[in-house]
Amino acid sequence: MTGRGQTTCHPYDSPNGGAWEDTVNPTARWPERLAHIAALLRAEGAAVLATSGDDLRTVFAHEVSADTKWRVIFDADAVVRALNGAQVGTPVAAGRWDEQAAFALLTRIDLPDGEALLCALRHGIPFDAIELSTAGSAAELLAMSVGDGRAIADAKHESAQNNDRVALLERLLTGLEETRDASALLARAAEDIASRIGAGGTSIMLVEGNRLRIRASVGIGVPLGHEQRVDEGIAGWVASRGERVVLLGPVDDDRFRGSDPQAGEAVIMPLRAGAEVIGVLNVKRPTGADGFGQKLEVLDAVAGDVSRALVAIRRIDRLERDWRSEAALEDVMRHAAANDAEAAARTAASSFGHHAVVVRADDGTLLALHAEDKECREAALEASAKVEAPPGSGVRVGVARHGRPYEPGEEQLAGRAADALGLLAHAGVASAPTRHTGVRVLAVEDHPVMRLGVRALLEREGLVVAGITSTCAEAVDLIAEDEPDVVLLDLGLPDASGPEAVSRIRQVSSSLPIIAFSVERTPEVIRAVLRAGANGFVSKDAPSSQVIAALEAAVQGLTALGPAEARALSRIAETVPVGDAADEAVEVEADDSEPGAAVPVREPLTPRELELLRYLAEGYTNKEIARAMVLAEDTVKKGVQTLIAKLGATDRTHAVVLALRRHLIE
Repeated sequence: MTGRGQTTCHPYDSPNGGAWEDTVNPTARWPERLAHIAALLRAEGAAVLATSGDDLRTVFAHEVSADTKWRVIFDADAVVRALNGAQVGTPVAAGRWDEQAAFALLTRIDLPDGEALLCALRHGIPFDAIELSTAGSAAELLAMSVGDGRAIADAKHESAQNNDRVALLERLLTGLEETRDASALLARAAEDIASRIGAGGTSIMLVEGNRLRIRASVGIGVPLGHEQRVDEGIAGWVASRGERVVLLGPVDDDRFRGSDPQAGEAVIMPLRAGAEVIGVLNVKRPTGADGFGQKLEVLDAVAGDVSRALVAIRRIDRLERDWRSEAALEDVMRHAAANDAEAAARTAASSFGHHAVVVRADDGTLLALHAEDKECREAALEASAKVEAPPGSGVRVGVARHGRPYEPGEEQLAGRAADALGLLAHAGVASAPTRHTGVRVLAVEDHPVMRLGVRALLEREGLVVAGITSTCAEAVDLIAEDEPDVVLLDLGLPDASGPEAVSRIRQVSSSLPIIAFSVERTPEVIRAVLRAGANGFVSKDAPSSQVIAALEAAVQGLTALGPAEARALSRIAETVPVGDAADEAVEVEADDSEPGAAVPVREPLTPRELELLRYLAEGYTNKEIARAMVLAEDTVKKGVQTLIAKLGATDRTHAVVLALRRHLIE
């Protein structure tokens, strides 16, 4: 190598005098492996180093010069610690690797006949503990590749009897490079084993919990996915005992009662990962005259190769999954620390396979809610109401998904995600909601000049304009095609006006937040659009901050009314609804806070009614209130009716308006 940006291989003399280049499998593709490791570690360069006395020599390199003075970068103590099994991270002063200061890591590679070192270099930031651990795992994979290459080289120097195993192993390694899907790799392995060993049927079963499941099958006649208990049949006996079984003729052994009596000659052997049996290889009905007797050693070796390939795939998958999880948790924590509750919940859902995420404060206050469908939303709300907040967290997190149940192994990751979302409890989200940057708004406005102004306002405030239409029909089509987060709806459209426009949108989406936007704000108009299903009303002459606040409140599930609209709505003549109580004339008294406005005589509310009123103000449904207050839904429904009657309101929204006006709630 003459400069950075090139990749090359160099001979390596092992401590025992052998040449590494003579024993390395040429299909192992070392430069590509180093390139993959560098990408996994986010390193700018990587190399495999050989220890030769007090010197370090480059064996393989990716984006690193072969002339690099490694003893200048790593002092003797770092090399000794790495050779003793530690993952060493160290800063590199400017001028030692190149003109800039950098950071390096060093970890040992255990070779069949000696040791080597894996090195990675980059600028900017030091390698963290996760990357050091990942480097150790990558070194283990490299060591496994060296072992596989040595095994292939030894097999090629043995008798022609082992040629089948060599070809199979090469195909397996090539498949491992081309795919990381276990099912595809096993299907290819089963086909190769059947054709090269000369078998009428081959199957590979993997241990999954207390079951054995067929993951690859050729000529067996048993469908993929077929499963049996681990202690059932011949395969179950091999899996539970870890011993190979060779069968000749019909099966009449009491140990295998219930197995195929016409299996004929068959070899069933365990697939091992260390001391653990991870599956079973089953080879039946030899097509040659000599049977399987002369190929048992080859089959043993093939079973080991398949096992190592499976272990490699699982380890790579685990490393990549851990890396993705760490990156996702970092995103969740960043959004939570910035008070962006919706983004934190949305990131947690998309990154960890949830269809709904609900975050509550320890007192039950809703901090964040993200849901892709109503069913998962209800399930997540219910889960968050039941779960207890972990010590020190301050939040209760409920998640839900459809399609597949949660597994016990996911608990640890779920706990870490809950800890990340716990920052919302300390960021003051409940008391100081932040701007919902990224909220997708559909604006429906027929006036061209107003459309320009609305777009400019939304984009200036960091909201996403999902679309701007001039008619209700166009809005309905857009919502059906790609539903936004909230609708800003003009009430004077050419094809629908007032409550009619709200109703038509509600026919397409029953839960989409809608903020009515109009120059007319009479009590009759406000009441009509709210009854039609709008989540709030803002006048077109209101400050832009009120428009944005109303959209954000609607996205959070709250009812949004400006101060002027709330006052206009509260000045309607108020009467007590007809109910079980006797019809009586309602006394009224003047309200000093609003001269001239008549209000019913105030009847004191109980603490339970005040709590219920606060939930109504936050936009909770009866079902959600029942979960939060641990009451029957019918009890909540009756309580709401009683509360409306006590306040002299006509509906839930009016009750909240009156309560705010009378300072019963904040």
